[in-house]
Amino acid sequence: MQRLSACSLDCHGACSLVVHLPDEEASVHDDPAGGVRVSGNPDHPFTRGVVCVKGRALAARRLSPDRITTPLVRGADGALHPATWDEALALCASKLDALRDTPESILHLRGFGYRGALAEASNYLFNSLGAARKRGSLCDGAGDAACEADFGAPDHNDSDDLANAAAIVNWGKDLARSSLHLGLMVRDARRRGVPVLTISPGGDDNDAFTDARIRIRPGGDRFLAAAAIRRLLAEDAVPRTISERTRGFEHFRTMLLATSEADLLAACDATAEDLDTLCRWMRREAGNGGPTASLLGWGLQRYLRGGESVRFINALVMLSGNMGVSGGGAYYGISSGRSLDLSWSKKAGTPARTFLLSHLAQELAQADPPVRFLWVDAFNPVNQSPDAPALARAVEAIDFTVVVEAFLTDTASRADVVLPCALVLEREEIFGSAYHNYIAYAAPACPMPGAVRHDFDIARGVAEQLARPIPFPDREDVLRQALRSPHIEASLEELRATGWTKAKRSSVAWEGLRFAHPDGLYHLPEALHLDGAAAAVQDGASPGDYPLHLLTLLAPDYVNSQVGLPGRQPDAAPITVQVAPECPALSALDLDRPVFIVSPHGRMPVQVQTRPGIHPRTVIMPRGGWLAHGRSPNALIAPLSTDMGDGAAYYEQRVRLEN
Repeated sequence: MQRLSACSLDCHGACSLVVHLPDEEASVHDDPAGGVRVSGNPDHPFTRGVVCVKGRALAARRLSPDRITTPLVRGADGALHPATWDEALALCASKLDALRDTPESILHLRGFGYRGALAEASNYLFNSLGAARKRGSLCDGAGDAACEADFGAPDHNDSDDLANAAAIVNWGKDLARSSLHLGLMVRDARRRGVPVLTISPGGDDNDAFTDARIRIRPGGDRFLAAAAIRRLLAEDAVPRTISERTRGFEHFRTMLLATSEADLLAACDATAEDLDTLCRWMRREAGNGGPTASLLGWGLQRYLRGGESVRFINALVMLSGNMGVSGGGAYYGISSGRSLDLSWSKKAGTPARTFLLSHLAQELAQADPPVRFLWVDAFNPVNQSPDAPALARAVEAIDFTVVVEAFLTDTASRADVVLPCALVLEREEIFGSAYHNYIAYAAPACPMPGAVRHDFDIARGVAEQLARPIPFPDREDVLRQALRSPHIEASLEELRATGWTKAKRSSVAWEGLRFAHPDGLYHLPEALHLDGAAAAVQDGASPGDYPLHLLTLLAPDYVNSQVGLPGRQPDAAPITVQVAPECPALSALDLDRPVFIVSPHGRMPVQVQTRPGIHPRTVIMPRGGWLAHGRSPNALIAPLSTDMGDGAAYYEQRVRLEN
């Protein structure tokens, strides 16, 4: 038997899934997935019958022996013990009742572990209470703010329009590990003869998707883009039909021409030949004169000047004549909920105050009045936030913490109550993608094990237990409201039958060079900062003490810290980091002795592996390792904010390797 569903994990794909269920007579006792198989929906235009290794593991993950399937409450002995739902919800409600007149002492932290219309339930509950919430982003915030500054709103060409590109420039997207379906589209383009240029510090798995490479210094993207723009300006190669559609062109032109090409290239460790290559791609000389599409990875905005990097890449696309045309454009990201009506939770109320995510530990420590109740769902902030040990201590200091979770993560292990939630394949949901315009319907294809509940029902259960209950909308009404959007034509019944629909959106963003700003113009950056990295000199350290950039890249087989798969829990071996064979740190290391990666904030044992193609002053470490196992890179990373969007500047962290 087969059922259609969809994957709501924190990923651009939002894949449509075919869930293959076992026959009743089938023997599945020795199968960690219980006889369930997951494949990509071949009828979905973006999924195209393909699902990544993480998607294929969904069935086994839901049956993991490590999964929490009953509520847990911390007892007088300090340990977590099984409890009934009535006991757990009543305890949560009583703590909220005691603080209801001081909503600023209640903090709600919701992440993107799962997305959609029903996933807004906890936002509705805590907005209704007027509780505090987070601000800023641990993910895409700097780039989103940059696109707002440039275009007036984040948008890009329809994903299907990539097939019309004559050439592609990939600024740092790892098409094998983080963007599988986009990688398939790029592979198909190369088979048609479309050349692809990859720009990154290395360490990615893009070799199978690349015709040419430019290796740059970490965080140097804005300088390479600025050098290419400067050459356009110096050669007077920007047509008036484009410059007249921008704001601040003359100031921008004067600013860039006042900076030498050599200085810009030195700032990103690129050569004049590298610049020639980039200019050839952007000037439509690499793809038979047709448009060039630019793909922007989310890693390039995880620096102190991350927003500026996105802005200069966007400006290069604009001024080279590749914006607002089919086959061109700058693909950064869109809001996954932009084509749905998810307003039901936002209208419930406003927060008493906000806490900056990139500095959450510090803001909790300084909060006045202090936070006394913390609710966390779809999020593992202790593991995922900078300065993780400090945040762990801050969470432990809060009077009462509730975590909605399926596994005993670094955050859940510090909770007073853990409420077990449904996972993908068990949850009904409607959601969109941060990359394409298809809307997904996730059917509950598998039963929830044990006493597990849908997160919507968890939030509603607490609301009903309050001394002054908060009325909740009906689940069906929430799903129907999500589809009451000018961009959606399908009914809920139609969506349930087909599993997906496509939102009505223009296939070409900013066609005619009309932008979302009130003046209708593209807004160029006002400045290009040539400053160095503040992280390198924190806490009295000099750049020479910590000469290497730490880049924490996606792992290929799990999403962020969601490593709760059978056999995926970390073993005792140190985590493996990668450096270039010519990395200067190797000359002082004895690899037969224990090696440590060190920052001003922590020290961790590692195994060192060399890999050609990485910038020599870079260390690559997979993200997501757990603090409990001594493998979280965020134990090494300082709390730093990006220049725009209140993002976390993870990649600004400097480290060293030593015995």
